[in-house]
Amino acid sequence: MNALVEEQIEVTSFPLERPAVRARRRDTRLTTGSLPYFIAGEENRLVSFVSTSDTSVFEFGNPILLIGPSGAGKTAIAMHLAARQAVHESIDSMPAKVVHFPAIDFARQYAEAVAADDLPPLRSEMNDAPILVIDDLHLIADKPAAQDELAMRIESRTAAGMATILTCRRLPSEIRGLRPLLVSRVLPGLTIPIAIPTGATRLQLLRELALHFGLEIEQGLLEVLHDGLEDQLPARSLEAALKQVSLWCRMHESGPTMEAIQSAIDRIGTTEEVTLPSITNAVARYFRMKSSEIRSSSRKQNLVRARSLAMYLARQMTGKSMHQIGDHFGGRDHTTVLHAIRKTQSLLENDSDLRRAADEVTEKLAAAA
Repeated sequence: MNALVEEQIEVTSFPLERPAVRARRRDTRLTTGSLPYFIAGEENRLVSFVSTSDTSVFEFGNPILLIGPSGAGKTAIAMHLAARQAVHESIDSMPAKVVHFPAIDFARQYAEAVAADDLPPLRSEMNDAPILVIDDLHLIADKPAAQDELAMRIESRTAAGMATILTCRRLPSEIRGLRPLLVSRVLPGLTIPIAIPTGATRLQLLRELALHFGLEIEQGLLEVLHDGLEDQLPARSLEAALKQVSLWCRMHESGPTMEAIQSAIDRIGTTEEVTLPSITNAVARYFRMKSSEIRSSSRKQNLVRARSLAMYLARQMTGKSMHQIGDHFGGRDHTTVLHAIRKTQSLLENDSDLRRAADEVTEKLAAAA
């Protein structure tokens, strides 16, 4: 715990700026955390640098790509950078306009425009926006036509020197289904990874959230909360933990105690277990197979590969025994399941395609839990 205290000198914060986003039809509401500032440690040093630099971030590259897991703060930083760029591009003291498109909304509006034979308005909005933010590229991995259209819009904007900011959970080149045309237009700019807060950063974030909710939690209890929560929790889960402490305190008309802290740890740490059918369905969708095929007795190599991955994930993400897993996958015995799991573990070390499949399926299952 002393190491955490010593590391706090490396933790900084900066206020999050928000632009006046141009209202659009069916625009998705932007969600933000409670804190109006971003707390950054060593894991987000680059984020802190570009977010506080006196110069425009677009001097380092265009488009800007923010990558990181769900809940890391990609959208908040994207809008912060957009707001700062809007000031850089201001005319007569009026900040430039910012247009925000969740990628999935763009794909839907593109499909509607194609169906109505009315693409020019959408293209004009994309081309003419002084600053454009596109959120969650990974969500249109199954929409090739929309990807190609977006690639052309990005290419046009980059050639014209217009600011474009995009977010994605991982590098687009690592997302199965994202087309090379789009990937080639996104990656040549500046890529900024954003990490989930860890160590001293997370402890500081918990401290700031406690103050925000009016909780006076002594250092020892705060460290118990920090140590009791799972690693790699996004900021919104940490916020939920402090809300749980606050609720416990109000219910018991008491200040923060060990019981309050433990209630938060128990509540936030309790998630619904991923089921064997959900794992089977997720793997089947990824490999474009039927769940029944994965559970069948077929020895086709592609089915064996998918089935073995599903068994491996079942062992990793559930508390099911080898026997229970074997029963689910066509009545296979303990030895067969163990062999499939061990072989998959070995393949994951060198097989990038299989590792990517495991990562994406795990991510989708975790998000649905």
